[in-house]
Amino acid sequence: MNEDIINLNVTIGGISKELLDVQKALEDYRKNQDKIDEKGMDFIEKAELVIDKAERGELQLSDDQKRRIKSNLVKILTKMKDQK
Repeated sequence: MNEDIINLNVTIGGISKELLDVQKALEDYRKNQDKIDEKGMDFIEKAELVIDKAERGELQLSDDQKRRIKSNLVKILTKMKDQK
């Protein structure tokens, strides 16, 4: 039983770190609009990694979490495309 709890805590910790990385990248992007390419690409890379892991079943995200990440991803990609 203790081993199950430890494994669950490790899994939750991994998911939390992945989501925090994506959130931080999004916040950095929003704060540094003048560096849109660099910060936007950082968010895009992290968001794609998390979405890929979720779709492969390696990371458990709610449908709402996936939707929000994808929505922000589309917004940033559109903004970057419009600036070029």
